[in-house]
This record gives sequence, C-alpha cells and structure tokens, in this order.
Amino acid sequence: MKTRPEVHGVLNVNKSAGMTSHDVVDAARRILGMQRIGHTGTLDPQATGVLPLCVGRATKIAQYLTQADKEYVMTLRLGITTDTLDAAGKETGRVDEVSVRREEVEAVLRRFTGEIQQIPPIYSAKKHQGERMYRLARRGEVVERQPVAVKVFALDMLGFELPFVHLKVTCSKGTYARSLCDDIGRTLGCGGHLHALCRTRAGRFSLEAATTLEGLDERVRTGRLGEVLIPIADALAHLPGVRVAPEAGPLILHGNAVTAGMVAQFPPEIVSGSLVRILGFRKQLLSLAEAAVASEEFGACEPTRIVLHPVRVFPSAA
Repeated sequence: MKTRPEVHGVLNVNKSAGMTSHDVVDAARRILGMQRIGHTGTLDPQATGVLPLCVGRATKIAQYLTQADKEYVMTLRLGITTDTLDAAGKETGRVDEVSVRREEVEAVLRRFTGEIQQIPPIYSAKKHQGERMYRLARRGEVVERQPVAVKVFALDMLGFELPFVHLKVTCSKGTYARSLCDDIGRTLGCGGHLHALCRTRAGRFSLEAATTLEGLDERVRTGRLGEVLIPIADALAHLPGVRVAPEAGPLILHGNAVTAGMVAQFPPEIVSGSLVRILGFRKQLLSLAEAAVASEEFGACEPTRIVLHPVRVFPSAA
C-alpha cells in the first residue's frame, strides 16, 4: 500500500450494499494510504447509507460520534420471518396472504415510539462473553439475550404497498432496525422482516452530504480531499460549546477541571452529566468535558466551583 502523508478528520461515507463496515474501512485505507482509520457504528452488509469514518487523530473521537441519534429509511416485508430478521436470512415462517390494513399498521407503529425494550438479534455484532453473537449463532449455540431499552423518537409510514411497508425511523444509538421490523410483524400477527435499509443520518452526518468510495478515490487522486474531510472540531459541533476566558486555555490543555470563574459563556441547553465542548475565547476546540452542573444552576455557582470535568484534551484539533 502506497503511503501518503497522514491526514486527520472524519469522512462521511455512503456505504454500498454488499460491503461490510470493515470492508469500507479497508477500502479507505487503500485510497488514503494509511492504516489509522476506523468506523463509528456498524452497518449490516446489505444496508446502505451513512457510515462516518474517523481518520488519523480523529479515531480518538469515534466513541463520542457513536453516541449520536440515527435516522433510517427502511422497508418492512410482512408475511415472512427469517432467522436473521432480514432478507439475507433463512425463512422460518410464512403467511401466504397478508391482509392487514394501513390503519392497523399505523396503530402498531405508535406502540413502538418512545422508550421501548428490544432483544438484540442473535445474528448481530453485539458481544456475549467477549465473542460476537453472530459467530455463536453460526455454530448453533443458544445465547440468552436480555432486553435493552432504546428510544424511538419518530416512526413514520412513507408508503403502504402490501406486503411491503416503507418506514422512516429516528432513534437512539443501539436500536436494531431488524428487531423493530420483526417486533412490528409479530404484533400485527403476520410476521415480517427487514427487507431493505438505508441510514440517512448519523448525528450531524447526512446522506445528502456523504461521498461514495469512488468519489473519495477521485478526490484523493486530484488533490481535493479537503472537500470531504471534516475537521475534528467540526465533527463534534453537535455538542454544546462552553467558551472559556483566554487565560483558562493553557490550564485546560493540561487536563485541569474548569471552574465557574473560568467560563465566559455557558449555553442554556446543558444538562448535568452531558458531554460538552470546551472552546477557547476564539472558539477553538480545547477539550471535551462532562458537565457537573446544568445551565439553570450555573448562574448561582461560586467562581471556584468546578462546573466541567475534562474527558479528552485536544492540543491541536485538526
């Protein structure tokens, strides 16, 4: 592999069907000529859409990008269940005639909004005692899986063409579209599976702004990588930003906690325990921190009270 100068930032890649997420990482490594690349959330091989890749020093922020909410457009195929809960699996059940009405489906969709409990698919990358569950499933091992709480912020019907139902879902991290389709099908009494899936948004990264691997390769060959490489500071821009006084910068870059007296601007939307960006007086990214107080508490804080605990420092955020 040809080695090029190392670059740092995030790439918003539109994954093609038939590739694993690791395949996309390997392709990006070949194109960029560097090894230090990782993705921020697995997409199943047959799924398409947004797959952010962290490049160079940006690999240090991957865990913070995976926390973001996701948006998917998906097709539910009613009447057939599979062992993998999607179209790639082996058929496990079939209803020859699906006769549910649109109104019935809409009523069931409302039951799957808000905080719901999901059992992770047995064919998934989730780990059980240190091993990926899909590997256990391929060996025929039975694994007891516990329900996990996830949030579905919106679940809308885009089209109704039996046996297919086209849906758009906005959800928290860790939500399995396959499990959602399986649960909806079971609730309707006819079964169902995920027929097609496209991730249209992951946090601030949208499908409209994503590049294909072919587009990435062309930009690298023509010296235009900067058109699609998102700087680390911009990639974290979805987090609230707390500005500090100029003299606080060196202290923060050495890992010191932030007191109320060091803060120049504390935005109104911060919740205690949430992750925030600490910005220098010129709005440069200094670090990520965990808020020790909420916005409504900040005004009553003594100057010496610690209001932000450092999580990661960025001496030279790209």
